[in-house]
Amino acid sequence: MNGGTMLDLTDIPVIDNHCHSMLLHQHLDTVTYRSYFTEATAPVFAQQHVQHTVYYLWMVRHLARFLDCESTEEAVIAARQQISSDELVQRLLRAGNIKGLVLDGAYPPPEQCYSAEQLAALSGVRVVSLLRLEVLMQDLLQTCADFDEYLERYREAISNVREKGYCGFKSIVAYRAGLNIAEWSKEQARLAFQVARTEVAQRGSIQLRSKPLIDYLLHIAFASACEQRLPVQFHTGYGDSDTDMLLGNPLHLRPVLEAYQEMSVVLLHESYPYSQLGAYLAAIYPHVYFDLSYTIPFVEKLEMLAFTRQALSIAPASKLTYSSDGIYVPEMHWASALRGRAVLAQVLQEMIDADELDEQQAHDLAEFVLYKNAAQLYGV
Repeated sequence: MNGGTMLDLTDIPVIDNHCHSMLLHQHLDTVTYRSYFTEATAPVFAQQHVQHTVYYLWMVRHLARFLDCESTEEAVIAARQQISSDELVQRLLRAGNIKGLVLDGAYPPPEQCYSAEQLAALSGVRVVSLLRLEVLMQDLLQTCADFDEYLERYREAISNVREKGYCGFKSIVAYRAGLNIAEWSKEQARLAFQVARTEVAQRGSIQLRSKPLIDYLLHIAFASACEQRLPVQFHTGYGDSDTDMLLGNPLHLRPVLEAYQEMSVVLLHESYPYSQLGAYLAAIYPHVYFDLSYTIPFVEKLEMLAFTRQALSIAPASKLTYSSDGIYVPEMHWASALRGRAVLAQVLQEMIDADELDEQQAHDLAEFVLYKNAAQLYGV
């Protein structure tokens, strides 16, 4: 690499295109802290395995430097316990040169986390929020016994969303019913609603997984997104054991992409491991954007280099967005900003060395990925 030179992207701030809020109480025991760095839900992972993953080992070393303590898990946990939650959040967001956060505030439970307003006041970061569609569908089921009333309240909730404080929609249909979103009749949706209401009556709550009902309601939201010129984020690819990875392939979305061409679509998590396929969609459809996430999935740097190369090799940089998918602890948002710049710089430097780009062009492309595209999409 040109005698060891490396493209410097530290001057470029980041807008985190997709993330979640952080817990109000950051003083955590070791096993709880570890549990946030895996998508596995079995307790044995936090007890025996997370501390042996490459991502976690890297993060602990770099966090030790930031906290000025010994490079051990025990020292890092002890050092962060000495800092107030507010200060920890503030310091890490500033150290990451993070200028904007696009929050999915539906999870973790909002009462446990900093609100968008609190985060903005604490850190000086611009914070905007997304409306998670499946949670809205689920919440309305608790109180609506009549299907027509349910539809009316749903349509109202997804209308004029900017006035309600949202900058776009987020869908986790990949978890609930798969990205193969189908067309269903109103009568089929009504029958599915009645089954779901029966479950609510019997159990007192529900995690909505009814494909006819979810798909029907999503099509209503997509039409609304087109009218309001709202971006819609889709979880794609990698997730915990609740998701059927076969149905998380972004190619399943092609009928939706064809039908709703006035709706900007953001494919989250670099569609991992379907990264080339997601980048292809961003290269073909003008309204599709491809998200590069540098915390979750919890993969190590070589794998991050691979999906970043694939994205930049296939899709225009003006169609790529940076994110962390950080959640629970501010270390994720901070570490992702470090990782994202470093990985992007290395891939772009390789392209400079291969005479694909010059240094100014590479820096310009990095600005698109780290900042400009998200600023335009969400008005941050």
